[in-house]
Amino acid sequence: MKRKLNRLSTMSREEIWYRAKEALRIQADRVRHWFSFELERDNEFNLLLQANQGSFKSYLEQVAAPRFYSSLVPKNRDSTADLIRLSLPENVEQGIAKAETLLSHRLNLLGYRDVVLDKDIDWHFDPVSGYRWPKRFWADYDLVRDRSSDPKVIHELNRQQHLPRLAKAYLLTRDEKFAREAVLQIETWIDQNSVGCGVNWQSSLEIGIRSISWLWTIFMLLPSKSLDERSIRRICKFLFLQIDHVCRYPSIYSSPNTHLIGEATALFIMGLIFQEIPRAAEWREKGRAILIKEMERQVLQDGVYFELSSYYHCYATDFFLQAMLLARLHREPLPEWMWKRLNQMFEFVVHLSRPDGTIPLLGDDDGGRALALAAEHYGSYRDGVSSAAVLFGRPDFKFVAGDIAEESVWLLGADALAVFKSLPAQPSNRLRHFCTESGYFIQRTGWAMKDSHLVFDCGSLGTESGGHGHADALSITLTSAGTELLIDPATAIYNCARDWRNYFRATRAHNTVVVDGLDQSTPGGTFDWDSKASTRLLKQFVMAGVEYIDAEHDGYARLAQPIIHRRRLLHVRPNYWVVLDDLRGDGEHLFDFMYHFASGTKLFVVGDEDKGEIDCRARLNQSSLQISLYSTASMHAEALCGQISPIQGWSSSRYSERRPAPVFKGSVRSVAPVGAMAFLIPQKHAGAGSGEGSVKTRRLNVAGGQALAAVVRDGEFEDLCVLAIDTTAKLRVMDFTMTGEFFWLRLENGTLRQLLAVNASSFSSAGEVIIDESRKISHVMAHLWENGMVIEHGAEEGKVYVRDLRNRQFQRN
Repeated sequence: MKRKLNRLSTMSREEIWYRAKEALRIQADRVRHWFSFELERDNEFNLLLQANQGSFKSYLEQVAAPRFYSSLVPKNRDSTADLIRLSLPENVEQGIAKAETLLSHRLNLLGYRDVVLDKDIDWHFDPVSGYRWPKRFWADYDLVRDRSSDPKVIHELNRQQHLPRLAKAYLLTRDEKFAREAVLQIETWIDQNSVGCGVNWQSSLEIGIRSISWLWTIFMLLPSKSLDERSIRRICKFLFLQIDHVCRYPSIYSSPNTHLIGEATALFIMGLIFQEIPRAAEWREKGRAILIKEMERQVLQDGVYFELSSYYHCYATDFFLQAMLLARLHREPLPEWMWKRLNQMFEFVVHLSRPDGTIPLLGDDDGGRALALAAEHYGSYRDGVSSAAVLFGRPDFKFVAGDIAEESVWLLGADALAVFKSLPAQPSNRLRHFCTESGYFIQRTGWAMKDSHLVFDCGSLGTESGGHGHADALSITLTSAGTELLIDPATAIYNCARDWRNYFRATRAHNTVVVDGLDQSTPGGTFDWDSKASTRLLKQFVMAGVEYIDAEHDGYARLAQPIIHRRRLLHVRPNYWVVLDDLRGDGEHLFDFMYHFASGTKLFVVGDEDKGEIDCRARLNQSSLQISLYSTASMHAEALCGQISPIQGWSSSRYSERRPAPVFKGSVRSVAPVGAMAFLIPQKHAGAGSGEGSVKTRRLNVAGGQALAAVVRDGEFEDLCVLAIDTTAKLRVMDFTMTGEFFWLRLENGTLRQLLAVNASSFSSAGEVIIDESRKISHVMAHLWENGMVIEHGAEEGKVYVRDLRNRQFQRN
């Protein structure tokens, strides 16, 4: 009650008025449900039959189907099937094999593999938990708080996304057994799900997705004898009743995110196809209006979906793609900016995709798909990228997609294959993709399988509720040589397992710093937070050979003795990254520096804990990662895996699945401020995890103030990093003297060749002054050689070229 009252106090007048009207609609529908009274719709249906010589199947074939995707327009249907059989024989073979499995009532549900359904399918029975959902009025369920069974399983089953795969097998083989099974399953579903009764009417999104599944099934099965006049009339009547429910109860305020986008997609598509139904105009226009409004509201200016979940980003993109492709096909007006935004959404997917096409699962992972004609989840979204390559004519999209996806042919028609083949496959010329509004910074060393790919998450929890965000501010993921090394553990579960739900979205499950064993943001309910960290980007720039990002969050400012976590990331192309953690505040705290690895990784941890010097080496397949970690205080190092109490060391590749995964934890108990410097050095040769051929790093002594300094050999160079904890002190490291926050030096045979200084006021090398300023310079890069120097003093002031060695001091323009 307290939570509800708090929620009520934040509602606008518009929301209160809308919810009041919705409550009245629900009550009216509840009364109709009690008295088994349905709204009369047969009149409209009979008029439609009269206009089509009494044959609804004829109406579908001649009028409705030509408005669906061009691959299934009657005149194109057979040629599309022929093209797929000829051009994608492996897909056809796999698709038919999966359909054969579906005939025996075996299917995958989320991460549950090869789930067996009864011969007579009970659409209210959860085959995983064995729980049968009770039948009650649809609005009388509270699935988030119901602990009987995870509702995602029953919802996933009743999306019936396996039916188009049965129908596809029929279309490709013309074997009636596939059609019979698909029609039978729809009809048994209708038998068991009277309007408004049962868990399968509870969510308008689930109804919308099921409606889209039925549409694909119907239009693929139109040539089939199994889909006779009696069946098609019954199915379409129930299809219209379902979309009426979506139109009546969209998730305007209850789940105003992907739920609303998916519902609008179903409304728009249904309204566009069945224009002869009087209420179809309302479906279409309501769907269009919501799609336009929600793309503007839910997709940020940098093209990232606002819930800041990579999986839900793919969900939203997939819904928009379906609706907008059909709008373009039929010249339905949509604002031009929507196409640009959709292009941006796919650009984000392209850059987020690792060299093997998979994406890191940042934030929540729903486990399902908006459309599942072939692929069943968004561990990779190459099929969407394939369609976007054709739609936008993007060679860089084609490069990431690889081959054309089967889904692209179904969505875009036979011409898609020719367009895709005509495009050259060219990787993007950008090795970085910085999304400053959402806070994602993506870096890669190249676009080949051997290259490395890193994501630095400087974003917040996303929406106001943060429902699908995780407490992962300033976390990183890293893949190298085709192997996932530093991971985001993903989600595993939403419901019925609070401890597991909270673990997978906890700070300690991500590659960041935990203070006093607490989360940056405090979890509340399943999809909300009691306190939320705010993240702030302080600085980011790119200079010759280096990229620098600086951000902080205030999640631990709520402590009695507050702490601010600041993390800087330096990428020295192409060989390594430096992670710089600065934890400032008051009092003594426990700081845990967390690094999570893919399941199956072997860890080797050595070092001098008293000096705060730890070497962690991880090996998986033919790839390895060296993490050399240095801290300002002693550090206790440990490796954990598959721990239950407390939960630690787990990962998930898809909703409902989890497996043990190793974690390195370096713990420092000290009075703030505390600093740490970690070198992340991917290596691409076998045996490196055991130490053979590993890159050498070593710590250096610093005089004059509190700071960290270390050196790493990078080929013929030695690179020196200095992180100042006391930023006002004049520090002395080797032959260098400096004042500022951070310095990176590149030495060749002991001679300074390159200098990066950040928020610095002075620097000298062996007594020779290079920087001497009365106020701090934001960032400066100096390139030195025997008879001259080039200084880059930030983008706004360009370059200064100094020829004479006697005048090597930095001067302002």
